Amino acid sequence: MKYIFSILFIFLFATTQAQDYRNAAGLRFGKTDGLNYKRFLTENGAIELLLGFGGYDNGMQIYTTYQWHYQIPAEFTDNLFIYYGVGGHVGYINPYKERRYYSNDSTIVIENEKNTSYTIGIDGVLGLEYRIYTIPMTVGMELKPYFEYYGLRYAQFKFWDFGFTVKYIF
Repeated sequence: MKYIFSILFIFLFATTQAQDYRNAAGLRFGKTDGLNYKRFLTENGAIELLLGFGGYDNGMQIYTTYQWHYQIPAEFTDNLFIYYGVGGHVGYINPYKERRYYSNDSTIVIENEKNTSYTIGIDGVLGLEYRIYTIPMTVGMELKPYFEYYGLRYAQFKFWDFGFTVKYIF
């Protein structure tokens, strides 16, 4: 009987520890879609990696941000958190350019072109995350503004890269 209680106690302790939020992996849906992985380095500090596809100019980038998480004191739950962070990205984009001009016979000529350019940039993030420990997963929404330099002479700032996230906690 003591042996059975010991096994049950160890199992209960192990399941309690398994719900400790140290790692999470999942998906981001938004202007920039992608696969993400988050690892908590301290109680409130985490690093997140995102392999992003799409965006405003298509392409693929690898994003990394350091995030600070804080619990929102809500009357209905203890599992709602706000986070913010800063980081950077590197990758490539395929901007779509349309050029219109008049030809010699006064007709309008439209040329479409896509040029692949390497990009590097600075990112920010501001989000809300709800942790569901019984499943174990998180759902959230975030705003990820960024500034990037691409094509050796162009720069752009995008503020409204809004997305939804779903992550599995392990």
